[in-house]
Amino acid sequence: MSVGFDIAVSEIGVEASAGIDEWLARAFSGRPIVEYAYGTPPAWDVVAEGGWDTLGVAEQDGGAGMELRDLIAFAKVVGRWLPPMPLLETIMAKRWSEAARRAEGPVTVGVASESGRVIVPFGATSGISLLVGTGSDAGVQAPPPLAADDFAPSLRPAEGGEATSWTTEAARELAVVWGAEAVGCAERMLDVAVAYVKERQQFGQPIGRFQAVKHHLADALISVQEAESAVIWGAADAPRLTAALEVAFDSALRTAEIAVQAHGGIGFTWELGLHVYLRQIVTLRQLAMPLAAIADVRD
Repeated sequence: MSVGFDIAVSEIGVEASAGIDEWLARAFSGRPIVEYAYGTPPAWDVVAEGGWDTLGVAEQDGGAGMELRDLIAFAKVVGRWLPPMPLLETIMAKRWSEAARRAEGPVTVGVASESGRVIVPFGATSGISLLVGTGSDAGVQAPPPLAADDFAPSLRPAEGGEATSWTTEAARELAVVWGAEAVGCAERMLDVAVAYVKERQQFGQPIGRFQAVKHHLADALISVQEAESAVIWGAADAPRLTAALEVAFDSALRTAEIAVQAHGGIGFTWELGLHVYLRQIVTLRQLAMPLAAIADVRD
């Protein structure tokens, strides 16, 4: 375990997580995710005015000074809602880069995937800046023309251009935060599945009373708990980051698959929106694992 890593969430982490949950609930609660994931995101001014984008910046640099464990808790809440805006990407970019802190509007990053494609979350978002690198002398720039990819609507990835250059610490931390976001996605899917099986009637009773359904959802609960533990493990034990995130994403996807199955045929429909969470987890894995590999290689 890394020296100085506290597995407990601090007071600022608890408060920030509760605060973002409250704000996102006001913004999206009652609306199906397929409506807002494909729709217009909240104005970025709300993020900047609330100081959400500087939560990870050190206090001496004008931020809230949240530690990585706090950012894990925060990212998990974001994953439960999936606001279609580069909130986590901007928080992490400003954590590492003075140039990003000076940029107006949101900031994103480019990641070279295992296939060689450069994936830029929210790359086609109007007014967004692209972080060139996480070293002390790296700046930001306007993204070049990128090819939009609609696979993960709440992440709005685009492809092309040059990847951000990474320090070991920055690569590690963003990989961990994206892993935590995937855990939040899986948690939400499990909650939706549990609510559904309590209401869906078959043979005169809720299907959640059937032993087979109970066992599947119990397995899903174990998997999502494994995923969260693995993310924290990866943050605390840097040399095992890749192994930990493999467990985290495998477990999150296992939870997601069970949640879809619990809904039967309706689980595959566009209107229900479970595909939004599932596709987010898949894409986050494509982004996080190359960063974990960078960190491993440089250790």
